Amino acid sequence: MKEYRFSEENAKKMMKTRTISRIPTILIAIVFGLYIANLRGQGEVFGNSLVLVLTLSISLVALSIGIFIGMKKGAEALKHNVYRISDTGIERKTSIGKSINIDFDKVESYKSMKKGLLIKTKNQKILIPTELDNYTDLSSLILEKVK
Repeated sequence: MKEYRFSEENAKKMMKTRTISRIPTILIAIVFGLYIANLRGQGEVFGNSLVLVLTLSISLVALSIGIFIGMKKGAEALKHNVYRISDTGIERKTSIGKSINIDFDKVESYKSMKKGLLIKTKNQKILIPTELDNYTDLSSLILEKVK
């Protein structure tokens, strides 16, 4: 049985990529929240530049702190993820102890994507991210066993 894990560098890289992709949604939520606050306050938020600047500043500082803490904790959690491959299947164990096992003979489909290799059975799926250490070795080994 062989194990594959994230190095600290690759875990940070993956969390950075995930976070950057979520920033537009978060910014839209902040603007929408300000719009709702402006409606509820009869135009006080957008009408008073001091209130608008303070609200945006506080929101951006909170967002920055949240992103920093989230990236740090997320990278730490990714380092504890383990992908184990055996002759009969693959297991993904997360940092919270959740485990998914897929037997190679039960794989219904697999797909190589930009994000990684997606393996599906009738009831389960595992995504093996490209940022995983030795991803090319693992994906080629899995594809060899699935075919």
